[in-house]
Amino acid sequence: MACLLASWQVIALYVAPLLVVNIWLVIYTWLHHTDTDVPHLADSDFSFMRGAFLSVDRPYGLILDFLHHKIGSTHVIHHIAPGVPHYHAKEATLAIKKSFPKAYLYNPTPILNALWHVASNCIAVKREEESGRYIWVNEKH
Repeated sequence: MACLLASWQVIALYVAPLLVVNIWLVIYTWLHHTDTDVPHLADSDFSFMRGAFLSVDRPYGLILDFLHHKIGSTHVIHHIAPGVPHYHAKEATLAIKKSFPKAYLYNPTPILNALWHVASNCIAVKREEESGRYIWVNEKH
């Protein structure tokens, strides 16, 4: 009986929080680096800066944005200038948005809707003949 109780304590105190944190990190990372607007680049087209701009800023609501120091809505700057501290990330994001309006990606879609959109539309990529970049294939359209 003591062994069974200890097993449940390990699951409750270690395994469950570990699973929650890892699931959250996967969702967070997936949504910042995957969207129908984010192409995949061929080696010949890739550069550090082009790759850095191919991530998406997303808001995660007041509570999560506060708890995570707005890393969700200031994620692009994390790739462009990783040394910018979180307390300057909003200011730096505004500067990036103003300086590079065509390259900066922001998606205000609520997280559950964004998860569904990405999961159902970002399944596979195909190479565009004219540009050589890889775009998401959406079989439904």
